[in-house]
Amino acid sequence: MKVLLVEPNYKNKYPPIGLMKISTYHKMLGDEVHFVKGTSKDIDSQVWDRIYITTLFTFYFDITIKTINHYLKIANDIRSLYVGGIMASLMPERIIDATGMDMEHILVGLFTDTSKVGDNNSVNIDQLPLDYDILDEITYKYPAGDNYFSHTSRGCPNHCPFCAIPILEPHFYVTNNIKKQIETINNKYGPKQNLLLLDNNVLNTPNLKELVDDLCSLGFERGAKFVDPGTYNIIMSRYHKGDRSPLLDNKLNTYLDSFKARIKSSEMLEKFIKVLIKGETISDFATYMLDQEHVISPIIEKYRNKNPKARYLDFNQGVDARKINDENMFQLSRLSIRPLRIAFDSINLSKQYINAVKIAHKYGIREISNYILFNYNDTPASLYERLLINIELNKELGIQIFSFPMKYSPINRIDRNYIGKFWTRKALSAISAILQVSNGVVAAGSNFFLKAFGNTLSEYFEILAMPRSLIMFRQYFEENGTTNSWREEYNRLDNVQRNRLMHFVSKPVSELKKMKYPKEFESIIPYYLISYNGNRA
Repeated sequence: MKVLLVEPNYKNKYPPIGLMKISTYHKMLGDEVHFVKGTSKDIDSQVWDRIYITTLFTFYFDITIKTINHYLKIANDIRSLYVGGIMASLMPERIIDATGMDMEHILVGLFTDTSKVGDNNSVNIDQLPLDYDILDEITYKYPAGDNYFSHTSRGCPNHCPFCAIPILEPHFYVTNNIKKQIETINNKYGPKQNLLLLDNNVLNTPNLKELVDDLCSLGFERGAKFVDPGTYNIIMSRYHKGDRSPLLDNKLNTYLDSFKARIKSSEMLEKFIKVLIKGETISDFATYMLDQEHVISPIIEKYRNKNPKARYLDFNQGVDARKINDENMFQLSRLSIRPLRIAFDSINLSKQYINAVKIAHKYGIREISNYILFNYNDTPASLYERLLINIELNKELGIQIFSFPMKYSPINRIDRNYIGKFWTRKALSAISAILQVSNGVVAAGSNFFLKAFGNTLSEYFEILAMPRSLIMFRQYFEENGTTNSWREEYNRLDNVQRNRLMHFVSKPVSELKKMKYPKEFESIIPYYLISYNGNRA
């Protein structure tokens, strides 16, 4: 069987874990598997026995539907095309309406039953190891890097109303053994530096000590170091095990070609290049490289980087502040966690959150990454207050808490335009402008925070009201006096007028340009039409 795996051409941090497991499954069956991101004329010209298309966030709806419709046109048999993943699980009916597919070909939830695609076996695809080889078929580089990606549990008992997990993974349960997962990857693809665990609620694991013991035994104990064996050694190990593929040959060839620059000995360089040149004309490159191992291996070993690197474990979905206590934090502190991620979704959880941070500090955790949900049932003031709590904890404990404000969007929307009941489009635009300058991060130090968000709540609300250009290019407009002029106009307004202004300037600039302004705003609205070069639109 010839199988095509497709990821739409959107930007994403993590590789398509579901497709990587499906690839493992089909290669187990002896099938030919190929992976593509987006579309390709070369792919379109081939005949495929089965096509799988993954989906991600619902706000990627348009590009995902376009991708599905494209492959429906080239599919040998439209009944052989399947769509799965997050968006497919959250809104299968909308996909059906937009593509004409039937429900039998939408894979909702976790892929645990291969009978859904007409296969007669008992393989649970969700528990298979990932096929990292398919990532070498594309040029796209995932920001999360070449690391271990895994789960030790599925689901979450909290069932938060703003979260998609209750739909995607409705039941909490412990999955396959982490030691087996990592050892399988090491044996097939070689060891990787860091481990990203994607559990939704790791502190709900029944036996946390056992999990931590396993992770420590796998090389992720506190202070862990990693020496990269290097591409050459990994591929040669695979050759020795009988692993053959053009992808491996090309990867090794590319690596060796770039390695030449490291060789300082002219005699070794001459031997090295001689082997490479002859290898260009050899049809069985793997066998040839095994025959030349006695020549190449000592050179690689002399010049490859053998410096130990810090090795980190990341519970990437974060841990539940409400569940943190001395017992489980002692266990987590045994690991090389960096950073410890803790959610702070509501100001009502301040007491539990502060307590969790202080317990983490007590057990030696010095770097924390903090998810802060906003635009849900919170107010703009509560976002500021939660960020300020982190700044104060940084000072008090001498640690680093990097905050990541995350704008809420309902899981049934296909855009990012939702406005929470206590927010305005203008306030959200202001937060977006601040975060755009800082790449989405609110740093640990107070200097940036106080400048970006204000020293007081009053200053914060003033910044939310400030024109977007004046926020993003603050120094420029402060130096030329524009910001001070706007502030004078803003200070003439009372609180009721300021509230009306926030709603009025929430309109798109294109609309504002055409409108007749209320008399009370005639002198301040032009500031909202200013562009970076200082000219009024």
